[in-house]
Formats: sequence, C-alpha cells, structure tokens
Amino acid sequence: MSLDNQQEYIPFDDYEAFAETYVKITEFNSHNANYERPAMFSLLSNVKFKRVLDAGCAGGIYSEWLINHSADVVAVDISHKMVQLTRQRLQNRGQVHQADLNKPLDFLDDHSFDIVLSSLTLHYLKDWESVLKEFNRILLPKGLLLFSTHHPFIDFQFFEKADYFATDLIEDFWYSFGNTPVRVRFYRRPLSAMTSALNNAGFVSKQIVEPRPTEECKLLYPQDYEKLSTKPWFLIILAQKEALS
Repeated sequence: MSLDNQQEYIPFDDYEAFAETYVKITEFNSHNANYERPAMFSLLSNVKFKRVLDAGCAGGIYSEWLINHSADVVAVDISHKMVQLTRQRLQNRGQVHQADLNKPLDFLDDHSFDIVLSSLTLHYLKDWESVLKEFNRILLPKGLLLFSTHHPFIDFQFFEKADYFATDLIEDFWYSFGNTPVRVRFYRRPLSAMTSALNNAGFVSKQIVEPRPTEECKLLYPQDYEKLSTKPWFLIILAQKEALS
C-alpha cells in the first residue's frame, strides 16, 4: 500500500500494532469517554431488544454498553486483534466478526437490523456510498444509522489543507499511546460530501450534533476540556433509512 494510491488504503496495520493500548486509553480518556461517547449514547433512546450492528467495533466498548442495555449485537472490525479484544470483553454475549467495511457484508441478511452504529470509523474509508448502501441494505425500513467521524473543519484547519471541498488522505501521528508515535491515516472530506453520500445511499439526516465535553472532563482533563469546548473535534450524525414509496 502507498499514500499515492488512495484507493488501496485501509487502516488495518495502523491499529493492529497498538490495539490493546488504544482500547485501554480510549476507555477513560477525554476525547472518547468524556466527549464522543456521551453524545452518542444520548441519541440512543431505547435499544432494548433492538438488533444493532457495531460497525468498526474496536475493542468492544460500544458493544458491551449495547448488550448491557439489552440489545442484540453483531460487531465487526477489520483488525484481528480488535476482534479478539471484543470477544474477550463480551464473553460470548454477542456475535463478533472480522470484516472489511470496504467490501460487501455478505454474511448479514437484508433488512435484519434496527440500528447501525459506527463510532469514529468512516473517516478511514474513501468511498462512503458503498458502505452506506450496505448499511441501508441490512437495515429494516425506517432503521437508524448513528455514526461519529472527524469534524471536517478541525481537520481542514489543523492540517492546513488548501481546499476545504476536496477529499484528502491525511497522515497523522498520535503521541499519547506509549513511547513511540503511532502513524494513522484517514480521509478528510467536507460536510457536503458526507450529507450527499447519505442521501445517495437512501438515508435522511435527522440530527447533526457537534458534541460538548462533559463536566467530568472538566475535572479530569481541564486542558482538553478547554480545547473541546471551543473547537469542534468530532461530528455525530443520526440518519434514518428512507421509507419505500
């Protein structure tokens, strides 16, 4: 794989190398535990007895929460290590599969899920329409799609891109996961590209949320709280599968 061929990029190697450290840190940190997840949970009004796909499950934190709230969960991730960690966390309380969201989810039946949840995963995919059409296929009529992604403005500003309306492959380094910087790569795209992909895949946007950090974040991570209170780090979209006419 090379950065010159954007069509080839998948995040497998990035996360496989530091999966355990990633899960341990994101379970309690500022950006995930005290910013993104509370906002996502607030949009999941009732998951009891709902069948939910956790698309890009990482270490299974969302899957565990869903199961603890009586949902029937199927979790998928491209990383073998993340799949192992999710299975360890869930202890046979849900189905966990290794799967690439760039490819059809052929092992999942049409119209078989009430909700698709995808946390901080879609920005690793260049082609949103294909995966969103797969989500549409497996959702029941009027099923819900809830996902979070990088906010297009913060990446545009932080990486000093010349064209906001372009879809760019970004390379970044994370310094909070041990002594060695971790290379991660993802796609930055404008908000209009996100909403167009949703519409083209048969979804109607119901709610767009720019999260705010929790009060607990203010106590535990005051510097991050200030940053997350003044800059839009992540974006959350709740969409619904269009009803058949």
